[in-house]
Amino acid sequence: MNGHLTSNDSNRSCEFSIRDVKDAGCVCAILRLPLAPPVEEQARQHLLTNCPYAFCFKDIRFDFAGGILTLRGRVPTFYLKQMLQTFLRDLAGVEQIDNQVDVVSATGLSSEPHKEALPR
Repeated sequence: MNGHLTSNDSNRSCEFSIRDVKDAGCVCAILRLPLAPPVEEQARQHLLTNCPYAFCFKDIRFDFAGGILTLRGRVPTFYLKQMLQTFLRDLAGVEQIDNQVDVVSATGLSSEPHKEALPR
């Protein structure tokens, strides 16, 4: 499990990696530090509270490992794909964003050639 600890006293934080959630809870209890939610949950919450386009991102999936936040799903425009990445770039612990989101218009055209609608 990857996590992020924030100290109540000095607003300092440190990153940690603990495989067992119970261990993370114990460490936080001993140090009197809150256990931050997983980065994927933080990303979703950050979009909901700070992004005017959050309704466009409801089907986006987030995966976080090794400092890389991977985004998957579909959006209707390239602009929204870029906005999604922009709104998430400053999340704590995220060193890189792997934006694998497809741009798919209402007509069925996609940013991926093999996913385009068949000709009529």
